Amino acid sequence: MASTPSSRRALALAVGARVRELREARGLSLGDLAAQGGIGKGTVSELETGQRNPTLETLFAITTTLGVPLSAALPTGETHTADAVAVSGEAIEAVLIDRFIDIAATTELYRVTVAAGRSQYSAPHALGVTEHWIVYAGLLDLGPIGAPARLGAGESMTFAGDVPHRYQAHNDADVAAALLVRYPETSARGT
Repeated sequence: MASTPSSRRALALAVGARVRELREARGLSLGDLAAQGGIGKGTVSELETGQRNPTLETLFAITTTLGVPLSAALPTGETHTADAVAVSGEAIEAVLIDRFIDIAATTELYRVTVAAGRSQYSAPHALGVTEHWIVYAGLLDLGPIGAPARLGAGESMTFAGDVPHRYQAHNDADVAAALLVRYPETSARGT
């Protein structure tokens, strides 16, 4: 999932504008959001002005602090195209495919690649958030810290995303997977 410099810049600008809009709608200053999210004020400032490429870790910290699903900070209208821009973390590259909203929850569907031999930690998401994984190729260890499971091609699992968790692909190949993240109504307000 290669992205071009212009597509990464467009993503950075769109995400930055959306983060600023969400922050201001909640009446938070840059400093308040940074302190509550455990990230630097300069990071938030650079993200909001499009000078910093958003990472999954930073976006999850921000959206969890703001009480919104991750997709609330992503640009709309590009999720169904073949060249949709990926958001990356230490090991994971994720493309938002679709977002479903109903009275009970907001559910996001991502196409995910976990790089071979790489590992990524995830801080807890909002209370009640669950992750549902389906592995298409590769071998992946994932789940809550201290209770991981190993999934191979064709296998799936669900775990609580509101606790610290991690993902690790084995060295032999990248992992290809689908990820559904479900935010219960109380976690998805303000989207």
